[in-house]
Amino acid sequence: MIHALFGLCKKRFSRLVTCSLVLLMLLSLAGCTDTEEQYERPSWLEPPIYDVLAGKGNFSMYLHAADKTLYSSILKGAGNYTVFAPNDEAFRKFLSGHNYTSVDEVPVDVLTQIVAYSMVFNRFETARLGDVLNSSVWETGTSIKKRSSYYKTLYKETIDGVEQWVVDSPADVTAVVTPYKFLPIFTDSYFKGNLLTAADYEKFFPYAAYSGLNAAAGSVSNKDMYAENGIIHEVDAVNLPLDNLDEMLKRDGHESFRKILETKVGSSYLFVSYLLGENTTEVYKKLYPERNISAVYCKTYQNLPYLLNNEDYKGTESGTTEQHGYTLLVPSNESVERFAEMLRERAEVGDLSELSLTALTYFLKAHMVPRIVWPSHFASEQNSNEEYLNGEGKDGPDFDACVTKSSFASNGVLYDTKEIVQSKYFTTVYSEILLNKDCRNLANIAYEKFFINDWIPEMTKSKLTGDKEVDYIMVLPSDELLKADGFSYDEVNSKFLNENLAASSDAEDRMKRLLRSCVFKRTKELTELDDFTGFPQLSYDGYGYAVNIYGDMIRFKDNKLQGLGNILDGTEVEVEEVDFDYINGHVFRITNGTMIEYSPRNTGGTAAFTVPKLYDRITTYAAENSDCRLFKQYMDRVYGGTSPSFIRESTNYTVLIPTDEAIQNAVGSDLLPALPGGSDAFEPEDKSMVERFIQLCFLTGTVVPDDGMPYIEPGKNESLALNTVYKLTDSELDLWSVTTAVVVSKLADNRLTFRFRDITKNDWLQVEGYAPVNVVRTFGKSNYVGPLSVIHAVDGIIGFTTHPKE
Repeated sequence: MIHALFGLCKKRFSRLVTCSLVLLMLLSLAGCTDTEEQYERPSWLEPPIYDVLAGKGNFSMYLHAADKTLYSSILKGAGNYTVFAPNDEAFRKFLSGHNYTSVDEVPVDVLTQIVAYSMVFNRFETARLGDVLNSSVWETGTSIKKRSSYYKTLYKETIDGVEQWVVDSPADVTAVVTPYKFLPIFTDSYFKGNLLTAADYEKFFPYAAYSGLNAAAGSVSNKDMYAENGIIHEVDAVNLPLDNLDEMLKRDGHESFRKILETKVGSSYLFVSYLLGENTTEVYKKLYPERNISAVYCKTYQNLPYLLNNEDYKGTESGTTEQHGYTLLVPSNESVERFAEMLRERAEVGDLSELSLTALTYFLKAHMVPRIVWPSHFASEQNSNEEYLNGEGKDGPDFDACVTKSSFASNGVLYDTKEIVQSKYFTTVYSEILLNKDCRNLANIAYEKFFINDWIPEMTKSKLTGDKEVDYIMVLPSDELLKADGFSYDEVNSKFLNENLAASSDAEDRMKRLLRSCVFKRTKELTELDDFTGFPQLSYDGYGYAVNIYGDMIRFKDNKLQGLGNILDGTEVEVEEVDFDYINGHVFRITNGTMIEYSPRNTGGTAAFTVPKLYDRITTYAAENSDCRLFKQYMDRVYGGTSPSFIRESTNYTVLIPTDEAIQNAVGSDLLPALPGGSDAFEPEDKSMVERFIQLCFLTGTVVPDDGMPYIEPGKNESLALNTVYKLTDSELDLWSVTTAVVVSKLADNRLTFRFRDITKNDWLQVEGYAPVNVVRTFGKSNYVGPLSVIHAVDGIIGFTTHPKE
């Protein structure tokens, strides 16, 4: 009693007055000697909820309904509730709408639902209905629903063709399961805090109007009627408990989507779980002896972003269930069937259950959002795959163009949609790795093992993710080609092996590089590649050139490709385009059984693959180009005929080799010393000049082909500054081991040009580059493929002059 009085006072008076009043009450009670006087009801205490409603005169039907249930005694007794009581006019509308002539005709179980659902735990005045008490702090304007007294108990559902008793529970329990349903309360404070409008409410309740305070379909009129055991708010509609998302899926029109959700492989469901609950069965046998219960199954969901039948929020947002809910989009049966047929055709399967769990999960996740999506925010919202629900974001279709029906659930919202939600996993170039029967084993396993956090998200970029400029071209790395290379997968130890390589780490490194060798990132309309037919307009024997995402350059013409390994082996990779309209590029299948190779195959030695060295390619380049040999001679004279230490493996290089004529012109202009006769070494000062000259020709970080495109990839650059390996130290300029760079840009004919990047300090031009040098467009001289590199002949030397401060 004292706790009840204290709670009451707390609602009505300030903290100081409350404490004083309670002390006076305690003293008064302590002074009572007569038992009846001690427990006599104070005259100033409000009547219970039941009596307050009876005194109002316009809740007779609601009270009559309560009298026919067990909740009448609760309304008359102790406790702390907020009751959203429908008035008599609301009940008359309900009776008429359901073809009843009186409350007495309404089944008791329906009346129980109405009364229980109208009662919310705890006392909430109007000012607090939009707030949440979280860790003793009121979070204002964050509550969208309150927990009611109604919960769904045991029900029947067909499992494997047999009707069984089921409860919504993720585990076998030893007590009655009480998943209380939540009553949505729409308040101005919540709407303002979330930038919502009346339309956001009226989409869900089209026959009601938003008033600033609504309980489900009812508008709150008479507010804050105080009672001994709670607070009453009058509403103008009778609310039946809302279904949760799982229950809503059982409605007509959702059959095809639900069929995918209930996919089985063998005897096991992929996404639904029915656990035979031995303890749960015993609980309900005792509770309902008349029902002859022999088994009770605990139903939950698995492998999904959230549990569709869970009334409590357990999503990704922080906060309480009152603050959050889930969103489920359910496409029309027709659109799901069209999509399923497309999947079966592309994957060449008879049933979707033959697809991987991953593929089906991506489809379901495309239709699930672990938070409430409001109609006015629809165009900017993304699903659990991080894809726009409307397929394009703010520039895409609006809510009404996508959604045919909006339903508020006890645990979120459900939207019926005209079409499926497009997913990047079925529309981008990566979808072939997921679906193509030739790639579903080794290739798919490798992608998910190695690239789940980087290249899968990268290769699925598209308008669905807000990335409208990206474009990819992929050459399919089929399982058979990987097997032919020597690969197998050890499922026990979850690692790749290659019979031609001793260490599993070497096998996995090779797998990563081979897979990345098959993918080329471009920019739509600017550097996009439609095919591998080549570029006859360039002076490279009809070849076109592209750099894959690993950093290796390949050349191609007539739909035949060559990496460095193919060039050295004399093989070609023949391809043909896959007939599908991908939203972010093109896919090609290999038709002749040869993969894109970054290294030649060594069948006679102990190692199966010999990775070429850049220095060796420069040596071969000089041997094949009689008018570009001086650079190598200068290089060997300085570095003793071995690879310089500044050339590092796993680093990308664009190497510039001036023609012999360009070097001779530089010698004539005293920009370079002449090559000493015989085997004589350079003088120390000359050696330093030559080292600078050579090191300025090695540009690091990016392989830049002379591809005829208007921009430089990656990143559609109009120009690109690449660091050289040369570090500049000049005490007169106050420069100490400064990294130098060369700016790469394009001429009018999209030919590459290079110039040393000036170094300035405030208005002081400390270091000034020589005039630009241009690539020599001749096959075999430029676009010469190296390991993680390209070699270009240029018509001048890269260099600079210094300007000490006067």
